[in-house]
Amino acid sequence: MKNYTRFLRTIGAIVVVVAILGVVYVVANAYLSADHAPAGTVQCHAHGTTHVVTIKDDRLSTPHVDAALCDTLTIANDDSVLRLVAFGPHDHHEPYDGVSEKVLSQGQSVTVTLNQAGTYLFHDHLHDEIEGSFTVSNR
Repeated sequence: MKNYTRFLRTIGAIVVVVAILGVVYVVANAYLSADHAPAGTVQCHAHGTTHVVTIKDDRLSTPHVDAALCDTLTIANDDSVLRLVAFGPHDHHEPYDGVSEKVLSQGQSVTVTLNQAGTYLFHDHLHDEIEGSFTVSNR
């Protein structure tokens, strides 16, 4: 009888774990496949100009970029210092093209497709004096 009870408990635990995993899978799959783009986001089927901002010697190569919808923006770390590039104002990160923040070692970069018109901020969250902006227009 003792082994039968243990067997039933084991089967019950397995059923509960499988049910939980099933629910997590369904919820995650629905969330990841749903369109969660902010209002005003356009679908870019082709890319325009690539704009590059480089962080070197604790400075941005350009503090502001003017761009058009469907251009791309690449932020590259050319310093030996680890960077945490974040979009939005310091301490209130706002994802742009699905990227909220990205850790960049020397030689690494992050690229976003400029798919929302407006003016946006980015900064190095670890060194917040390094900050820039970009304006995306409908030209």
